[in-house]
Amino acid sequence: MGKANGQDSQAVRRWGPAIVWAGIIFAFSSFSTLPGAGVVIWDYFFKKTAHMVVFGILFFLVARGVNWDKAQKNWWLPAVITIFYALTDEYHQSFVAGRTALPSDVVYDSIGVMITYMRINKFI
Repeated sequence: MGKANGQDSQAVRRWGPAIVWAGIIFAFSSFSTLPGAGVVIWDYFFKKTAHMVVFGILFFLVARGVNWDKAQKNWWLPAVITIFYALTDEYHQSFVAGRTALPSDVVYDSIGVMITYMRINKFI
């Protein structure tokens, strides 16, 4: 029983942050309106930047879970998982009154993944 509890604890440390962050994304996607800036261009800039940051963080947390205790890092799997979640997030939004599913938002989410990957690997 002691070993199982240790494995459970490790699984929570490994995947807990990514799961919690995905839940936060889901919760915000459930709101029919989100706060925004009064000026249209600033509102657009704020929301698209938020997409990149939020999904960049999710990518980082998923990569942390996937690469836990691994010398050789896997980057494509966390990217695929994160972008798949971005697609499902947009699909979820299509059912929320006042929200729309925009393929361009998945593009911004993917840019956040790419920037985070580049930053982690010190390309930028």
